[in-house]
Amino acid sequence: MKCASVRELIESYLDDELDPGVRVEIQDHLTSCSSCSHTHERLRELQTDVRAQAPYYDSPASLERRIHNALAQASKRESPIRSATGPSPTWRWIAVAASVLLAVSLALNLRLFRSTHGDRDIIAQNLVSSNVRSLIGTHLLDVPSSDQHSVKPWFNGKLDFAPDVKDLAGQGFPLVGGRIDYMADQPVAALIYKRRQHVINLFVWPSRSSVNNAEELSRNGYNLIHWDKAGMNYWAVSDLSLSELRQFRTLYKE
Repeated sequence: MKCASVRELIESYLDDELDPGVRVEIQDHLTSCSSCSHTHERLRELQTDVRAQAPYYDSPASLERRIHNALAQASKRESPIRSATGPSPTWRWIAVAASVLLAVSLALNLRLFRSTHGDRDIIAQNLVSSNVRSLIGTHLLDVPSSDQHSVKPWFNGKLDFAPDVKDLAGQGFPLVGGRIDYMADQPVAALIYKRRQHVINLFVWPSRSSVNNAEELSRNGYNLIHWDKAGMNYWAVSDLSLSELRQFRTLYKE
């Protein structure tokens, strides 16, 4: 791995956001390159200082106990006799409980939202890393072929799913082959297309959701477009312009 690529990924390396293969390559590079090793050490020290000095605000461990105590105290203050001017103790109890449940629900949903987006950011960074690794190394193609009927059967027995391989040469996106990659804790298909001198890595693996989510991201100078179709995840990654990558997605989804 070259210095430029290592320096582009070194912050993600420090945050442990890269897949194991990329981490090994960066570790090997750092042992032999004093310049990148110095950059890594400087950023690591900065990260340590920030974590040591920046304030963090976590929910206290006693939150559940405090909620129960507050509800119990509110219940004791209520009279068992129905008030002539206000709601009954039972309804006031329900109102308090509902407010607590609403607050807890909002907190959990916010945490899930952050977790989902955090996972998506990690996947996006790993996709870019794999894309960069394929371009600067020798592992762009396992099966070099422009024939979809040769590329698709090549994956048989190597994956537990059959990727949809399309011939888009007539639309200006010729197929050049495919390979096996590793993403989201599983082997995935990487289909390689070209647009003039630009390479498009199209990563495909089974989706855990039936929702057709479309997403566009940019990371480290590369554009990423995601979509779901027929139970499969599709991520197209390239330095191609976003408008042309959208055109590729539209053609592939037809």
